[in-house]
Amino acid sequence: MSMHPIALLICSIFLATLPLPCRGLAAEPASYPRVTVFRNGQDGYKIFRIPAVVKAVNGDLLAFCEAREGGDASKIDLVMKRSTDQGRTWSPLQVVQSADSFVKYFRGDVPPITVGNPAPVVDRLDERHPGRIHLPFTLENDRVFICHSDDHGATWSPPREITSTTKQKEWGWYATGPVHSIQLERGPHRGRLVVPTDHRLGADGADHGPNGVHALLSDDHGETWRIGAIDATYEDGLNANETTVVELNDGRLCFNTRDQNGAAAGTRGVGYSSDGGETFDNSGDRKYRFFVPAPAVLDPPVVQCAMLRAASTLNGDKQNVILFSGPDESGPTGKGRSDLRLRYSLDETRSWQDGPLLHIGPAAYSDLVQLSGTVEPNKASQDNPATDPERNREFGVLFEAGAANEKSYTRIDFLHFRLSDVLDAKQP
Repeated sequence: MSMHPIALLICSIFLATLPLPCRGLAAEPASYPRVTVFRNGQDGYKIFRIPAVVKAVNGDLLAFCEAREGGDASKIDLVMKRSTDQGRTWSPLQVVQSADSFVKYFRGDVPPITVGNPAPVVDRLDERHPGRIHLPFTLENDRVFICHSDDHGATWSPPREITSTTKQKEWGWYATGPVHSIQLERGPHRGRLVVPTDHRLGADGADHGPNGVHALLSDDHGETWRIGAIDATYEDGLNANETTVVELNDGRLCFNTRDQNGAAAGTRGVGYSSDGGETFDNSGDRKYRFFVPAPAVLDPPVVQCAMLRAASTLNGDKQNVILFSGPDESGPTGKGRSDLRLRYSLDETRSWQDGPLLHIGPAAYSDLVQLSGTVEPNKASQDNPATDPERNREFGVLFEAGAANEKSYTRIDFLHFRLSDVLDAKQP
């Protein structure tokens, strides 16, 4: 039976007004719009990449990244911007480490100097220097340095080289983070600083060769640094690379890593440490000794990603929540580095679920930070979701982004969200 033309037109107009299904948030929280923190071609630099973010003890947000004249091997400064209003506005650019200041470390012809791979961590348990911020970074993806700030990032100490205690002779390429590092909050290693780090076998700074992950540890609030756990299983088919770490409620550390080769069933690997990062646990898998392929729901392209503890029953929260940020190859744009999505785990990283899709278009490296609320004991128990302090806890993601009509990422954005946005995200 055919439909009358007028009726068909009315029906078509009605259907056109229906909302299209989407994975994730219908819109960003209205009161916390997205802000562009770094944009290519501004502040005297051609390109900004490799973000990391932490919250200082005074509440300020510090957004770090590499300010480049070109690609990975170009001249690169390590820079920062500050927000004093939870990420709504950001300060002028501040150079934390200038490439030119490292000329003294070279002899003869000086190549374009690269300073980067920020892996900041806030030491909240140092009684002598409360709130000291440690910033591990690399020179030429080869030598390892650290600096610190005792005034919430306003000024920084001169850089101190720690290569001799943090790098093995057979390692060439070397990268700290790039992502926030962590301080252990519980157990026999409480106060330990843990920096997720990766290396490659071969010539100094060479961007090729088998990949491996290791942890940098400090048990004296950053005075000395050493190598802890090492993944040296270079022939098992999982090339562990840029890594993010989170402390679990059972005392273990979970290391989630970029698999440079993209092993099945995805492009991520996961490993654990039961001794505070001293060693990696044996996985029990015959093929993979330490790192095994991560759950398939974690399906970004080969890229850096970030994890962050969002809630813990040990702190009085109603549930355990760990967040994960990274591009989604199942997103609207399709394969490649695009469509930033949050994922979350309610069972301490054993399984993951899709959260909201925050950005459509080019997207790559990212980092996560908690804004409001606390991960300390929450004595108030409220059943009303609208007033539940846990669900209303605020977070931010700092990530490389580009417009949907652009071929690549051209800026670094900061986006607010609440825990309820993640837990209530509707999937198709």
